[in-house]
Amino acid sequence: MQQPPDLISAARRATSGLSAGDVLNMLASPVIILSAPRSGSTLLFEQLAQHDPFWTIGGESHAVFRAFPHLKAENAELDSMTLTAAHADDATSDAMRRCFLYLLRSQQGVPYLALPPAHRPPAFCFLEKTPRNALNIAFLLKVFPRARFLYLHRDPRQTVSSLIEAWTVGLQTGRFVTFRDLPGWPLPAWCFVLPRGWQNMAGKPLAEIAAFQWAASNLAIMEGLKGLDRSRFTTLAYDQFIRDPKGALASATEALGVQVHGTQAPAAGALPLSRTTLSQPHAEKWRRHEAEIMALMPMLSSVMEQIEAF
Repeated sequence: MQQPPDLISAARRATSGLSAGDVLNMLASPVIILSAPRSGSTLLFEQLAQHDPFWTIGGESHAVFRAFPHLKAENAELDSMTLTAAHADDATSDAMRRCFLYLLRSQQGVPYLALPPAHRPPAFCFLEKTPRNALNIAFLLKVFPRARFLYLHRDPRQTVSSLIEAWTVGLQTGRFVTFRDLPGWPLPAWCFVLPRGWQNMAGKPLAEIAAFQWAASNLAIMEGLKGLDRSRFTTLAYDQFIRDPKGALASATEALGVQVHGTQAPAAGALPLSRTTLSQPHAEKWRRHEAEIMALMPMLSSVMEQIEAF
């Protein structure tokens, strides 16, 4: 998704005839996917986006967040990517909603605002996904007070292995890089989400950094969701999604109160590769990093137990 030269200005011009209340009502109850990075959320997003009534901005919301420099990190010290409700002041919230509405696209790529008002769907569901959402639930609830959440979790061995692979690619190519200016960080860049406590990872092997990201993301999600009414969120195991895509999507959307119709999910074993896949998925692929991952299993198992209890 290409970012306009000045996304906020373009969005304000395109939505100038709409009040703040109008924009909020149009995006009233989005479904926001939450997961640790490399947990399969891109594949889940791509499959859900093929179904009515979901509309998306065509991909992840990195371009939207980049349009707000003060949302790059928690504070000037770059302590984390965590955003709280305090970051979502009225002006920021309204501008962000307008950016999402401006970029909103149908399954066929038709911009929502390009449709004449009489031809716009009377009911649709904005579907949003980006890994940093795991750290930003309080912020998102301020921007979208009626948001619903789909929490995808995956076996830590598979996720950590995928993160090691992606970090390696990221440091070599720049893909997946989120920060190049972290104070005191010895590597050329930082990839993926930046949880609080990242400074303690300086000098650690990639496996430990990846395990830290997986654990911190999942713990932040559970903390962020625990005060919500159970009707506002549901959970989905990656293995369940892979094993029965149609059943998993039906169960998840029903739990969130979304009536889905249109394209059917592929049968088990027929899911396509997501756009962020680096190598052919396989349940045992993590064993290429088995020694490093097994050394971290006491910590990983502890968090996995909390996920299962949640």
